[in-house]
Amino acid sequence: MNIVLAAVGFKNGDIKYNKEKICKIISECNDKADIIVFGETFLQGFDALSWNYEKDKSIAIELESPIIEDIRKLAKEKHTAICFGLVEKDKDSLYSSQLTIGANGDIVDVFRRVSEGWKESCADAHYKEGDSFHTFEYLNTKISIGLCGDFWDEEYASHMKALDADMVIWPVYTDFNFDEWNTTVKYEYAEQAANCGNKVLYVNSVCLDRDEHEIARGGAAFFEEGKIIKETPSGKESVLYVSL
Repeated sequence: MNIVLAAVGFKNGDIKYNKEKICKIISECNDKADIIVFGETFLQGFDALSWNYEKDKSIAIELESPIIEDIRKLAKEKHTAICFGLVEKDKDSLYSSQLTIGANGDIVDVFRRVSEGWKESCADAHYKEGDSFHTFEYLNTKISIGLCGDFWDEEYASHMKALDADMVIWPVYTDFNFDEWNTTVKYEYAEQAANCGNKVLYVNSVCLDRDEHEIARGGAAFFEEGKIIKETPSGKESVLYVSL
């Protein structure tokens, strides 16, 4: 399977821009990829929420929405699977979810983040987590997904490892200083990835609308058995091509 890890930029709260970025990367990379993977909550941007449910329910997106339908149509048109993060609305509940759409435009999988680290302590009961990890099959490959802090809980990491997936997808939003990531932190992530699966695909986004020193600055990596096999550095937008 040919995978593109799209460590590219979003703008917080700008769904139109972020959707167009997804479509642009699909159009540029579809001939090189069976699946293109974007970071956590890429569609809205990780800091798009206010933790006021009355405001946030209009930012969250239902899976039956026209925006999702447009992306599904493009996946089918380009014959390329897409995996991206979003704030999902399901009835009165909001989730940090990762949606996988197959090359035929069908929804293949929906994973909801299990750990609570995506939300502020003031978040009320509308902001929820999923209850478990799972696997799904795509192109004869057994795939599992975990989001960001999911894999830093040792119990959750053990659950993921026990699934024995062929490929583990790890979309994140991490805001380490990019020099720190490139010199030290990436090795810690590689080591932790080994506790979750043998072959782990990590992808972070770039936050384009903020200029603080410690915000998400991208970076992608293919970790195997605790080692970095292939990577693009943090510090700018990039795409990483991986064949498994």
